[in-house]
Amino acid sequence: MDLRIPRIALVGANGYGLHHRHNLEPKRRAGKVELVGMCDTAAITENADIPVGDTPVFDDYERMLEAVDPHIVIIATPPPTHLPIASAAMRHGADVYLEKPPVASLEEYGLLYDVMVETGRAVQVGFQALGSHAFNALRDAMESGRLGTLEAVGVAGSWRRPDSYYRRSPWAGKREAGGTLIADGALANPFAHASQQVLAIAGDWPMDGGIELERLRTRPEVEVDDTAAWRGVNKGGVTVTVAVTLCGDRKIEGDIYVRGTEGEAWLQYPTDRLRLPGEDEPKQYGRTDLLDNLILHRQRGVGLISGLRRAKTFTGVLERVLNDPIPRLVDEAHLQRVGDDPVTLLDGADVAVERAAKDGKLFSELGLPWA
Repeated sequence: MDLRIPRIALVGANGYGLHHRHNLEPKRRAGKVELVGMCDTAAITENADIPVGDTPVFDDYERMLEAVDPHIVIIATPPPTHLPIASAAMRHGADVYLEKPPVASLEEYGLLYDVMVETGRAVQVGFQALGSHAFNALRDAMESGRLGTLEAVGVAGSWRRPDSYYRRSPWAGKREAGGTLIADGALANPFAHASQQVLAIAGDWPMDGGIELERLRTRPEVEVDDTAAWRGVNKGGVTVTVAVTLCGDRKIEGDIYVRGTEGEAWLQYPTDRLRLPGEDEPKQYGRTDLLDNLILHRQRGVGLISGLRRAKTFTGVLERVLNDPIPRLVDEAHLQRVGDDPVTLLDGADVAVERAAKDGKLFSELGLPWA
């Protein structure tokens, strides 16, 4: 256990790194952490809420590690860079908070895991929804037998992304760059949390064989899925279905349907709302911050909520998604383009993901004209 105030460094201080800076700033002001370094290859964004101040800034993470000697390194860089940066941080003696997805293949997972074991450091993966107290309440209800034997878990998500979303970085919307597979697309990026959450609810078991996968895209210039579904059965015998779209007319935050032999539950994982069997309305729950959990792990030996071990099955699913060919392009007859920064809407996609998640079906099994 290490009771010192943790010295934290951030690699990737722009983009999603801004979220981490907003999370760190109140902790820094309260004296709970020291922000000892930030690293980015671009000029670091600054505003009054998250000032750079006198924090040392670097454009090379190895130089930063040598210069500031952090206790914890937060990594919010593109996924292909995760393995070398996280490995270097652990070998330097730091624990790691690694944004999702942690790595893109089981081979990379094995290499990262080996470094974690070799160095004895901790790796927390940024699946924030695993810190949900609603998730814990659901697991408690399942373990007490309130749902009976678990049979199926499904998640539906329906969001929108405009054209500018695919211009947010040079790799956005690409299947690969320089021979490296890119973890973008609805399943691999915004809805990665959905897959990890249902795998955890289903018991953190490995999958029993492969998964069935259907991926679609609605823009000719984009090479990744914006509407997709996968289904598999884990070694606990639970059917897992994930159905998501970035082209929905109606927003579905991320609704998880849990079915057991004695009852059903509903969890909205982004909002931490849960309805258990016998309840008429969902209850609102809180969430444990994963960085706070990592700090407590260092200081008191508290177990990690989203440790690297928990991400192995998810990584296998992601590897299958990334190695799939470029998704099929949907016929324009089923699409609408709306707004100044155009959003593409796929007819009935919001209803389709809901039906797929509830019934454990793929799009091709729902009689949809575009599937």
